[in-house]
Amino acid sequence: MIELTQQEPTGRWQKRDLWLGLGMLLAGYAGIIAAILFLGSDGDPREDPNVALVSSVASLGFTIWLGAAVLILATRRDISLAGLGFREAKSPVKWIAIGVVGSYSIMVVYSLIVLGIEEATGNDLSRFTEGNVPDDLAFDSAVWVVLGLSVLVAAPICEELFFRGFLFRAVEQHWGVMAGIVVSGFIFGSIHLEPSVIAPFWAVGMLLAWVYHRSGSLWTTIAAHAIFNGIGFIALLATTRAG
Repeated sequence: MIELTQQEPTGRWQKRDLWLGLGMLLAGYAGIIAAILFLGSDGDPREDPNVALVSSVASLGFTIWLGAAVLILATRRDISLAGLGFREAKSPVKWIAIGVVGSYSIMVVYSLIVLGIEEATGNDLSRFTEGNVPDDLAFDSAVWVVLGLSVLVAAPICEELFFRGFLFRAVEQHWGVMAGIVVSGFIFGSIHLEPSVIAPFWAVGMLLAWVYHRSGSLWTTIAAHAIFNGIGFIALLATTRAG
């Protein structure tokens, strides 16, 4: 049973939990792709608000599924919420600030590198500097609400629960801290699929895994993730409304 306490975990992730969790992630991906193909196959999300809404709802559902998968696995293994990382942090303000500032520093450095390569080679690399959420979706009020729930609430909680509370910890327990940081960061970046964010989000995922490891609490990475996403969401909203 999962309890919200300050105790250390009563269970430990096993290797089969790791493979099962990754299998659940892939199953969630299959579900989101099937939903988009089945419900949104007759339109373009850049032109049809209904198709954009289907894509947004499917993405939200996938994110929630990630969090649910961890809770299912934790219940089977008798790992408490405290064991997943929901416990008091050491120097929370410091680690949240490191998470936010570090994440944006990574994005800035990545953009500068891409621009430098673009200037040196003369190739158009704008595809690699776009945001995670396309700014040409057919936005309407419903799409904005679903996106807001996804990026401001579901993603910070559920993605941190899966990638840091579960994936990082499971790999770290069997292969060490560095392996946990690299593997969880890589898979975190890869699930976003957009070429423009896979590499920088890999680095961001590694940073957040390190912040979780050092602070001892998932709350620090949830807060940093929410602030990072929130700034980007507000910028997208302002840019879209202005346009």
